[in-house]
Order: sequence, then structure tokens, then C-alpha cells
Amino acid sequence: MPRQRFPFGQPERPARGPVVAAIIVGNLIPIFGVLFLGWSAGSILILYWIENAIVGLFTLPRILMAEGESPEIAGRENPPGRLGTAMFFLIHYGIFWTVHGVFAGVLAASFPRVEGDGLWTAGSFALAVLAMVVTHGLMFWRTWIRIDARRTASPVGEMFKPYGRLIVLHVTVLLGAFGLSQLGAPAWTITLLCVGKMILELGAETVMRLFPEEKEPA
Repeated sequence: MPRQRFPFGQPERPARGPVVAAIIVGNLIPIFGVLFLGWSAGSILILYWIENAIVGLFTLPRILMAEGESPEIAGRENPPGRLGTAMFFLIHYGIFWTVHGVFAGVLAASFPRVEGDGLWTAGSFALAVLAMVVTHGLMFWRTWIRIDARRTASPVGEMFKPYGRLIVLHVTVLLGAFGLSQLGAPAWTITLLCVGKMILELGAETVMRLFPEEKEPA
């Protein structure tokens, strides 16, 4: 008799409302900072770079907790285990994050300096990072812990999830910011990129809803 992998049924999918709300709130933080707190375009790029680290940190427990079977990899008889996958992700993603930081730092330095940049004063930076940690933490709880998504998720699948989002969204922001700096556009125009990033994230969430990953129990 075949083993039932999910004796309590397939995990429920997370409600869309809380996920969309978290995306909107997370993206409104830099927009609010630029418009009302005097944050510069360069500091926003650094903030997005820090967000990459937050995403990576929340991906590690997903890899380590995932209980689904990983797909076979060409040239390997057995897929890597959770710990091996997590170690590979830590090294590879760390390199990706470091290179992104170099580009973000160089580009941030090319923007005109804003006197009294509000992000670096009165603990604003710490509050901004804390707000992002809380936002991603809520999404982690709502889309992973609460619905027990680990039962169907695979370590390799979770490892690859952040890359598509980060490459598309953050490379778009970097290229857009570079174009603004070359055109001499005002720093507040970075809000257009923030809005564009939010729209792309909402679009990605919609696509995931329309084309969910189907997994049949063994």
C-alpha cells in the first residue's frame, strides 16, 4: 500500500489579502521616507540592498524546514539534502548579495548628496529596517508557518524562489536609478521606481495565484 505523504490533506493556500497588504506596506516605507522624511535616492538603494539580506534570512528556515521531495538534478543520482541545500544557498546567495551591494553603493554615491538625509538620523534607518523585518516576518508566518506549507515545499524549490523576484525587481530598480542619476533627475523621482517595484511584486503575486505549483501526493 503506497505511503500517504500528507495524511491531513494538502496545506491550504494563504489568503491573498494579508500578502497583498504586506507587499503594499513594505513598499510604502521608502516612498513615505522620500516624500516626508527627506530620504535620498541613494539611501533607498541601500535600504533595498538590506531587504535582500532579510529575504535571504527568511529563506534559510524555509529550506531547512521543507519536507517535500526535491527534483532530481542532472548528473546527480540523489537530490541534495536540506542542510546541504541551505549551505549552498548561504554561499551562493551571499555572493549575489555582496555583488549587488557593490553596485548599489557605487550608484548611491553617484547621486547628489542630500543635506540632513533623514534615513541616517534619529534612528530612522533602524526603524526602516525593523519595519521591513516585521513585514517579511508576518509574510513568513502567514504563508509558511500558519498553513504548514513545509509539508509540500521542497528544499531546492525554496532555495530558488528568492532569485527570480530579486533579480527582476532589484536589477530593475538599479537600472532605473542609474538612468535617473545620468539624467540629473530630482532625488524624489526614485519614488517612481518604488511604485514600479510595488506593482511588479503585486503582479508576481497575482501570477503565482493564477498558476500555482501543483504537487500530487505519492
